[in-house]
Amino acid sequence: MDLRNLRHLVALSRRLSFSRAADDLGLSQSALTRSIQSLERQAGMRLFDRGRGGVSLTSQGHVVVERANALLTQADDFERQLRHTARGEEGRVSFGMAPLPAWTLLPTLLSESLQAFPALTNEVVVRNVEALWPLLLAGDIEFFVSAEGQAPDAPRVRAETLGHFPVTLIVRAAHPLLKEDCPDQEFPVLLSSRATANMAIFDNLRKWAAGPPHVVEDYATLVMLTKSTDAIWVSSAYSVARDLEAKRLHALDRLGTGTPQSFRMVIYSLDRRSQSPGMLRVKQAFRQQIQGLRNALSTSSSGTR
Repeated sequence: MDLRNLRHLVALSRRLSFSRAADDLGLSQSALTRSIQSLERQAGMRLFDRGRGGVSLTSQGHVVVERANALLTQADDFERQLRHTARGEEGRVSFGMAPLPAWTLLPTLLSESLQAFPALTNEVVVRNVEALWPLLLAGDIEFFVSAEGQAPDAPRVRAETLGHFPVTLIVRAAHPLLKEDCPDQEFPVLLSSRATANMAIFDNLRKWAAGPPHVVEDYATLVMLTKSTDAIWVSSAYSVARDLEAKRLHALDRLGTGTPQSFRMVIYSLDRRSQSPGMLRVKQAFRQQIQGLRNALSTSSSGTR
């Protein structure tokens, strides 16, 4: 017994006419007759009574048609779910993100996903790379996103570039270092991870730094501290694009190296594991976001010259 026979059964039960049901199905009347006869043989019971005035459902036929309708509805739902899952629109996608890309990219991704794909469940872990790495190897997450150079080299891991983030020194509005005649003084330095301390741009800060840098992984706290103190935050303009545009925060140019610095944002996954449609959709969305941030930042920079 297959779904095709059940569809023939339901069509005939609605029309109670072999000729009209056959027309609806695009079959010949003889082909429909053979299909119903085959179904009755398999069921071991008569489902329709035939007469000169047409056909009618038997009492057993009524029960079978009701069950057939339920099965066909489930089958149609299953086929729809398969199509949506294949496009990454249903199911579950589990992944991790380091604090910087999570703060910068995750809100837009989830906002769009919740509206466009309500049947897709997102399970997101936001932690540092040291915590994300074992989750990836254990299969608890399918992939994670972080800046390059933080994950250990391993032959089992695939690393794909999502885009490049500029390295930016960020300060509050009216910060002393924004003035041309800034006196020699020291300022607190904020980092989101210890890996930032290895960047070349950090060397330019040493004469301005008031002691060792403060490492804070929470970006909401970093934004608050930068806005309310004289701290210098080593981050990326992408992470505070709206605050920079509104001039609540400023990018500091005077301590630059002369050559713009950037780092790769990378998506890490297990090399031999097939990438799910959900992962492919997230990867494409992040790349589009990064390109959009790059375009917006370039436009903003051009407009202030």
